[in-house]
Amino acid sequence: MNMKYAAYEGTARRNWKPRIKPTADQLAAADRFKADGFAAIPPPTRMTAEKLLAIKQAVDRRFEEQNNGYVVNYGMFRMIDGIELIPEVIDFIDDDLEAIIENYYGSHFKIFAVSFYRTLPTPDKPDSSFLWHLDNCPKQEIKLMVYLDDVVAETGALSVKDKPFSDGLRKEGFFDRRRINRFVDRLGDTGTTRVLEGPTGTRLLFENGACIHKATSPQRDHRDVVTFVLIPSDIPWRPHFARSRNLLSTNAGICIDPFRDQPEHVGYQY
Repeated sequence: MNMKYAAYEGTARRNWKPRIKPTADQLAAADRFKADGFAAIPPPTRMTAEKLLAIKQAVDRRFEEQNNGYVVNYGMFRMIDGIELIPEVIDFIDDDLEAIIENYYGSHFKIFAVSFYRTLPTPDKPDSSFLWHLDNCPKQEIKLMVYLDDVVAETGALSVKDKPFSDGLRKEGFFDRRRINRFVDRLGDTGTTRVLEGPTGTRLLFENGACIHKATSPQRDHRDVVTFVLIPSDIPWRPHFARSRNLLSTNAGICIDPFRDQPEHVGYQY
């Protein structure tokens, strides 16, 4: 699969024809993202306070209609048919973000999956995504997570270690989130942990297979996010999205064939 991704990445880079010339700030942001493995970006300028509130209210209403949606694991729920019900979240990918991501990849990109998640307090032992981990995915996959609430540490902000730190632990054998005994002290070091807080609409890019990270169980309220799984593309993201948008809510796991957009799983429980 890694060889298949490498071949597709080469094709995507050869076919890259940027739609707009990047600014110096966009190029610098792409370089920082590549070096650190994560980046926090404010909401798009066109996302007014009124529009952000309308999206937040729509998310609350849909989760209420679905009794919080599909249970992914303890404390985490996934909305059914999220992108079909709330299509306006696609506006979080604006020209600025497009330029940053394309210059990070050196190619166009496409959206493989779009998932809305609600995280509730877990008073008992945290599990799965609430443990420090790396996603088992091709290195070309990245995630764009958008906060749909005002998020601070107490309400479930994402915690992440930068790429250099994560590379070091991985070389020492870090892999299984349930076998971290010899890494506990360093993982628990707040000096190397970035807790990514932000108001509604904050966008987080991160290399989910390269940066050790974890979801944080809220101590109060809940945390709603929409997550876009991104991979390189041989065509621009907008026509690809128009052609495949009806599949993006149910695509799950990884894209096992980027040439054919073949999902590892289809459903909501992943």
